[in-house]
Amino acid sequence: MNRAHLPASLDLRVLAEGLDHAEGICWDPTRHCLWAGGEAGQIYRIELDGTVVVEEVITWGVLLGIALDHEGTLYLCDVGNHTVWSWVPGGAPTRYGDEINYPNYPAFGPDGTLYVSDSGSFETPNGSIVAIGVDGVSSRLDVAPVAFANGLAVRDDYLYYVASALPGVWRVALGGGQSELVTMLERCVPDGLAFDAQGALYVSCYQPNQLWRLDQTGKLTCLFDDWTGEYILSPTNLAFYGEQLDRVALASLCGHDLTSISVGVVGEPVGRFTMKEK
Repeated sequence: MNRAHLPASLDLRVLAEGLDHAEGICWDPTRHCLWAGGEAGQIYRIELDGTVVVEEVITWGVLLGIALDHEGTLYLCDVGNHTVWSWVPGGAPTRYGDEINYPNYPAFGPDGTLYVSDSGSFETPNGSIVAIGVDGVSSRLDVAPVAFANGLAVRDDYLYYVASALPGVWRVALGGGQSELVTMLERCVPDGLAFDAQGALYVSCYQPNQLWRLDQTGKLTCLFDDWTGEYILSPTNLAFYGEQLDRVALASLCGHDLTSISVGVVGEPVGRFTMKEK
């Protein structure tokens, strides 16, 4: 089977192999590596040459989304232990904030607040978003119940969040207020979010193996649709990576590979904060 249905401009590559159903992925610009989590609590460090190292295994863990602060501390969503872990490589994981039933994805706001999607049920809209302050105190945002809260992204004082079962993307001002619909999708399960340097929003879909781009004019474009599932399987979370942020890494919840593509533009650095600002 050839992959003629995938645009050659994607420059599709397999970046790493042998991961245990990784969903989350994030770029570490200081250590020049990617981080991902595994279905059995593994914390993977992925070098740019494809080397995969298991740095830590969290007992009973099922790791999903990952965020990173400026000091190199990772924050990992663990649905197995119903918690967000704070972890410095070489140290022991510590719980961050209160217990969360289904912590799916974390993203930092500019003031150091860590926003975490609590997915809820796929059948009944009862998901929510938890805000963990720099003091470690947890609260829930005043937003309407979310139809399976999933990937998050922060840009221009807004928190963007995926409603996988809608399916679509919403946003709410970090200062509070009414949520607003950003885009609706059809016949897919959106999962992850990322922005490029031009302000376009990327939405990766767990099913049916798609990546969408919403530009600032509101135009929605499907960048790929791997209907075979042979080359880009269940792309859940995504992250721009590399020195120039000119490649996109795609995690695969249903597979074992980490794939890499080019979307023709560089990414916007993910907002992080410095621990010393606490």
